[in-house]
Amino acid sequence: MSSATARDFAIGLMSVSLCGSAWASDLPESATRPAPVLASAPSFSVTGYVWATAIDGTSATLPPLPAADISLRFRDVLKELNGAFMASAEMRIDRWSFLVDGQFSQLTTGGTLPGPFSARLKLRSQSLTLQGSAFYRVHEDDVFALDVGGGVRFWNLNTKLEIASGLTSLRIDHSETQMWADPIVGARLGVELDGPWSLTVAGDIGGFGAGSRLTWQGLGSVNYAWSESLTLKVGYRALHIDYRDGGFLYDVTQHGPAVAATYQF
Repeated sequence: MSSATARDFAIGLMSVSLCGSAWASDLPESATRPAPVLASAPSFSVTGYVWATAIDGTSATLPPLPAADISLRFRDVLKELNGAFMASAEMRIDRWSFLVDGQFSQLTTGGTLPGPFSARLKLRSQSLTLQGSAFYRVHEDDVFALDVGGGVRFWNLNTKLEIASGLTSLRIDHSETQMWADPIVGARLGVELDGPWSLTVAGDIGGFGAGSRLTWQGLGSVNYAWSESLTLKVGYRALHIDYRDGGFLYDVTQHGPAVAATYQF
């Protein structure tokens, strides 16, 4: 491959890892219709989820390398993934609920740059996303439940590029770490259907220049109460982030189907 192609390929893969979130991001209990009966005693739930995301946009995650356009499908991300963890937990008491959500992922890829020295390229990207939110139930009846609230979404992206010559001892290491926090406000709507079925629509918006220029997300899910404790969910989620700091640029939208399972106790 040409050096420009290798550069763009590396930058694209690094940008994907920003959302370990990106391929496994959140369909947490914040996206599930909670029990309709309010109680003074707290209830708790934990959720595991998988987000099969595609990613489109523009990224420059290893300045001074220039920005590159990105258009990656889920299968492209899956090939390079070598570790991921994602989970969320929520506590509800009366009309209040408090959510903590976290995702971590690591991607590693490599290749050979063209030229007389047969230079080997290795790229490792690690990403961590943590979110804390509080919601208040403003309306509830037999069919609809509406929560509004806000919180903070914290991002950490670490990328490392290694280039080593196969014919000489020449070695180049370049790394970049970016951390920022976005304030967010949002809402979630639950709709009870017949039997064990329900629908959820949720979204938030934030950044406002405090961290990123703008971030937003939206998701919808169909939920099935397998039992009183276990709920299964299938949905679709989109997440946009526009973050810039000097030569660092991450302006992308991730989108794709998601599945989740929530256990309530």
